[in-house]
Amino acid sequence: MAAMAQQSINSIEVLVNDEPISSFDINQRLRLVIAVAGGVSSEQEFLKVREQVIRSMVDERLQLQEAKDVELVIPKEQLEDFFARRAQGLGQQPEQLEKALRQIGSSKKTMLDQMEAELAWSQLVQGRLGSFVSVSDEEVEAFIQRIYDNRGKFEYRLAEIVLLVDSPEQEASVKANAEELASRIRGGASFPDIAQQLSASSTAAVGGDLGWLTGDDVSGAYEQAVKNVKVGEVSDPIRTPGGYVIVAVRDRRRVLTADPLDTQFSLRQLQLTPEKSADADAVAKFEAIASKLHDENTSCSDIAGLAEQAGADGRQEVGVLRLRDLQGEVRAAIEPLQTGGATPIMHMEDGLRVLVVCGREEPEVQEPNFDAIYDQLEQQRLSMMARRYLRDIRRDAIVDYR
Repeated sequence: MAAMAQQSINSIEVLVNDEPISSFDINQRLRLVIAVAGGVSSEQEFLKVREQVIRSMVDERLQLQEAKDVELVIPKEQLEDFFARRAQGLGQQPEQLEKALRQIGSSKKTMLDQMEAELAWSQLVQGRLGSFVSVSDEEVEAFIQRIYDNRGKFEYRLAEIVLLVDSPEQEASVKANAEELASRIRGGASFPDIAQQLSASSTAAVGGDLGWLTGDDVSGAYEQAVKNVKVGEVSDPIRTPGGYVIVAVRDRRRVLTADPLDTQFSLRQLQLTPEKSADADAVAKFEAIASKLHDENTSCSDIAGLAEQAGADGRQEVGVLRLRDLQGEVRAAIEPLQTGGATPIMHMEDGLRVLVVCGREEPEVQEPNFDAIYDQLEQQRLSMMARRYLRDIRRDAIVDYR
């Protein structure tokens, strides 16, 4: 983008309490965010994302400064471990993730800086505010009673991306950026990744995940989303007292009711990757073996041998998935199968595949757990206090945009 090229590499763009954020720092983070969002299509869109990136980086700098004031330091070893776990979550080794970051024009340091702010803020909030969070046994028991009162009603798995409006001058730009992000997510960009990069909520660390909430527990913007957004989709940006929120409705189920979609399947597979799928002889060999499995009872201990006979070159282990984790053709093919059953050959973007059920576990009603509910209420209150804490820090800060 021309706008990026015009920035002097070492110019100071923002002073946060006299601490600089340079064009280089911003552009490194920006490349990471743009990669996560699936690219930008115009100069105007680029500038919107850049503005939001700067806001996020200012908040992180304020969080780190606050941590420094109380001599809170995140050890390098802890950051490296966090980076390794992030890489693992992406199915990569740390070295592979580091290389991927370089390839998009970003760096491991850029991601580590963000992680440092995330970890420091989490520890600071817990240390400073944790002792002020009070949840009584009566409140937990009342919450559990509400769950029982809602038996059979729907509860929702929600996630959020929060973009703050700190002054009237920011209203239009934040709204426009929120609309662009919602459009990007509908186009295939990862909601959790964007939440981690740009959301101003403490839930950003977990990809915006809010967990399961009953209808009684959602209000305001979140209630609007539950009423108007289908499962698997995201809301338009909704104005809140603090800014804008984009809400994802990830899932829906009935309270204290065994849901067939919670049936768990232990799966293995025979897969022919796209490279081999382009070879007619390889496809014929694969189909000769794999097409028989749908009509037979297949032992998962035989998968390795069958894969060799079929010339399958993809991974064999899939793992344990709930039916609700599967979509479309795959869900429909798996749903009726018992242990030993196999799907027909499915033609998918990543090649040919036959899934084999190694185990099936029917869902059971999960009774509410006192300790889990206590922790949930405690974290909700701590999150609210953390947002107020950061708001107060912003008000007292001197932020000079160059």
